[in-house]
Amino acid sequence: MVKIKVFLADDHKILRESLVILLSQKENIQVVGEAGDGQEAYQKITELKPDVAVLDISIPRLNGLDLAARLKNELPEVRTIILTMHKTEEYVTKALRSGVRGYVLKDNALEELIECIETVSAGKMFLSQDVTGFVVDGFLSGLRDTGIQTEGVSSREREILQLLAEGKSNKDISEELYLSIKTVETHRANIMRKLGLRNLADLVLYAVRNHIIEP
Repeated sequence: MVKIKVFLADDHKILRESLVILLSQKENIQVVGEAGDGQEAYQKITELKPDVAVLDISIPRLNGLDLAARLKNELPEVRTIILTMHKTEEYVTKALRSGVRGYVLKDNALEELIECIETVSAGKMFLSQDVTGFVVDGFLSGLRDTGIQTEGVSSREREILQLLAEGKSNKDISEELYLSIKTVETHRANIMRKLGLRNLADLVLYAVRNHIIEP
């Protein structure tokens, strides 16, 4: 039997470890890796190249939606699933625009996540029953294949925006992303200019309102 290689990214360690144990009991699923934040997940997924990546939206350093969009562009063979507590139309819409192939709610049964993994690995789409009402054929056909881009902000700038909103300094960001401090400062200035932000407080508020970080 060919097993489905699955990667898990969630910052709640107990939940993540529980899912690893439960999913590993399935004969057709192999959990090949796990991570507690988006940057770590991106690096490991790039190395491991799983069939399916299960991502929480609200993971630090690189949120699940931006990570899904990046994987769609760089590793389209890795199919992404969002596992989250959020069940509003706004989140589902952003997930689909990020190239996500499955959307499962954390309060649903484990069987639904397993079904989603199996469905998505077969090249199909799966949505939790609680959110399917938000999705209609006309909406799906009209989705632009662009990932998440807002106000002309690049994917790298969104990445830095999230880190800044999480309280990281320019020095911290330069070390995490292997960039010079001057490059980080330039990106920061461009972010502020493009979004019309005046200070760090405005930046944090923007990140919260656009679900880049959780309040």
